[in-house]
Amino acid sequence: MSPALARALLVLRGLVPAAAALAAVLLAVLPFGVPRLAVVTPFFALIVVYYWSVYRPDLLPVWAVFLLGLCQDVLTGAPTGLVALVLVLVHALAVSQRRVLLGQTFAVEWAGFLLVAAGTAMLAWLLASLWHTALLGPMPFAMQAAFTVALYPLGAWLLAFSARVARPAGISVSR
Repeated sequence: MSPALARALLVLRGLVPAAAALAAVLLAVLPFGVPRLAVVTPFFALIVVYYWSVYRPDLLPVWAVFLLGLCQDVLTGAPTGLVALVLVLVHALAVSQRRVLLGQTFAVEWAGFLLVAAGTAMLAWLLASLWHTALLGPMPFAMQAAFTVALYPLGAWLLAFSARVARPAGISVSR
């Protein structure tokens, strides 16, 4: 394989986490035709940000997480900066705990995600209530967190699969 092609493949590989995160943001705004689902649509971007922040934070830097959060804010009509702030905090937390999580069983990883999703739901509920200057009902935030936690195993499997596909054996850059 030529060095130029190998470098191009490595660049494309580096874009997989950001592309997955963008796909998660777009998935969150798709109309599924299920009544009232929009209120509790799973927080797909949370799954992607948590996963890549634990396994390859170098491929999904904080500035990309912030921009993805802003995109979701704009597309969903959330207060500008709300999702961006939440995702940046999740990224920071996951990166700070990655030594604890790496090498653990999937059950430990999933339990860590459950704690992150619960904290995210509480923070989003608090920030949204402050934004609207009214105490909002917590149930939609709790249901969103529950759906998101339930989907984490499938999301993690898909992300792990995409990481393997994006990094086929034998790609190296020689000078």
